[in-house]
This record gives sequence, C-alpha cells and structure tokens, in this order.
Amino acid sequence: MSWPVRIVSVGSHTPARRVTSTDLDAAHGRVPGLTFTRSGVAARHWIGPGETSVSMTVGALSQALDRADWDVDELDALIVASVLPEQPMPTTAILTAAQLGVTGGRLEAFDVNASCLGFLTALQQASFGIAMGRWKRVAVAAVDIASKGLNHADLESSALFGDGAAAVLLEGSQASEILALRLTSYPSASELCRIAAGGTRWNPVTPPPSAIDYLFAMDGLGMMKLVTREMPGFLDGLLAEAGVDADAIDVVVPHQASGLGLRFLRERLPVRSETVVDILAEHGNQVSASMPTALAHAVETGRLERGGLCLLIGTGAGLLFGGAVLRY
Repeated sequence: MSWPVRIVSVGSHTPARRVTSTDLDAAHGRVPGLTFTRSGVAARHWIGPGETSVSMTVGALSQALDRADWDVDELDALIVASVLPEQPMPTTAILTAAQLGVTGGRLEAFDVNASCLGFLTALQQASFGIAMGRWKRVAVAAVDIASKGLNHADLESSALFGDGAAAVLLEGSQASEILALRLTSYPSASELCRIAAGGTRWNPVTPPPSAIDYLFAMDGLGMMKLVTREMPGFLDGLLAEAGVDADAIDVVVPHQASGLGLRFLRERLPVRSETVVDILAEHGNQVSASMPTALAHAVETGRLERGGLCLLIGTGAGLLFGGAVLRY
C-alpha cells in the first residue's frame, strides 16, 4: 500500500561525548584493538552531563523545523519512537513538546516502542494519519540512550551501541511518495534480544534474580540465522509491493545493526553495494535512532537527493522485520 506523504526535512542530534573503541579497551582491560575488531565500531557517541532523551529529541526536531522553515505550532502531531522513554509518564513526546514551547490544545503527541524499528512504526502511524486527512503536518522523532543499559562484560553487545536522536517532518503530497511500507514479526524469537527487567514484572519493588537483568542481552548468532533465512523473501515482497526493481534504488538506508548485518545486506541481498549507507563505524547501533540518523546522514551528505528512490530496511528485537520504499 502506498501513501501520498512526503518527507519535508530531516534533522539529527549526536551527543558531544565521543567514546572510541580504544577508550573501551583501556576501561575494561581488553587487549588493544579487540573492541574494534569484534564490533566494527571505531567510535560511538554517549550522552554527557545535562544531556537527556528529551534534550536530544529537541535538538533533532529543532534542526528539522529550521530546515523546513516550520513553526512548531504548525504541527498536528508529534510521534516519538524510543525503547526506553525519558520517564514512564508523561511521554517523551509530551515532555519534548513542552521544551519546544508548543501551545496547548492543538497537538497530538504520543510515543511508540517497536525496538530498533520504532522509527518505521512511527512513520507508518504518521502516514496513516496524513492519508486519512486527520493531520496535515507531522513530526516523527526517534531517540535512544543505549549507553545506560550496556553489560560491558559482554563485548559482543556492549561495544556496538551509541546514543542519539533523529527526526523527519512529513506532510501530504500530490503523489504517492511512500511507495510501500511493511512491518512483520517472528515472536518465536522474542528471547534473542531483550532487557528483562525494568518493567512491571521486575523492578525495584519486585527485583529480578540478578541486577544484570536490567541490562541489554542479545543472541546475535541466533538473530542472524533467522535474518539470513527470512530477510530475502521479505525484501522481495517489499520491492514487489512498491513496484520497483532493486537496481532502481538510489540509496539503501539500513538500520545499523552490526558489521555482520551490514555485510549480509551487501553480499546476500539484491542491492547494489555502493548504494548502502554505512555509518556504523562512527555512530554504532543507535537503536530506534539508528535508521533515521543514517537517513539524515544520506540527505546531509548529498547521497540522497530530491526525487531519489530510497529503501529503508532493518530488524528489531521481537524479532521484527521492517522496510519502506520512498521517493525523497
């Protein structure tokens, strides 16, 4: 299904604190070079003093609003994607709107959580609202602070992640600019990528068996086995729905899951390797913010130009598959 929705502008925010893999080797007593060799991430950015999910979201949205020359009170809706919100309530979207000085009584504001595919999920919700005529102008933002949930005893997962935020502004279009958007899940793989504690089951009132349960855990090999088996068919279906061949795609913007995942995309899927946006080495995996940060990078560096055909593709905990084909 296609939607008459266009991306008007993009924005991103990267924390100022740059943490290199050399820094992590020294901090955790690893052999020099081991962190980079195992992760493919040379550096990632983590929040510093005074930085929060809301402050990063405000930074990304402010940049997008400036580029579009929109006032924040022109927005009909603000959707924020994040795995962990700033606080349980109110939503990060509401807290962000307050920081931006939104006038009360007009804006719809809410959060979504779909793991690393939160941005695509929010993009779908925004497209529904615009296509139905409910909203005219919508902001979609994604933000995560992965650095607060890492188990540094597990090199395979902890070395991958960075913090950040990114945003897009959307409005209706005379033509279908989003040609296809698909999301699906494989719930049998729900244990492969998780943070077990911190919700209603295990928390400070009802503590988990171990404090490690508050930290991120991942079976990367198990996830790759499922991705290897199922992703080719998923991508074929997405491209067929969009009515385009893989060779027609100008820019591929993947979720920056891992070096192995990006290599699989280049070598095993029917996309041209030179079209793939790869910012993993300098940003790491930014969870919900990963895909829109890569999209913003593609636009800001001129790789994705107006009229260009873009493929968004990725996976998330669940296990979730998601993708979109759009004309920028």
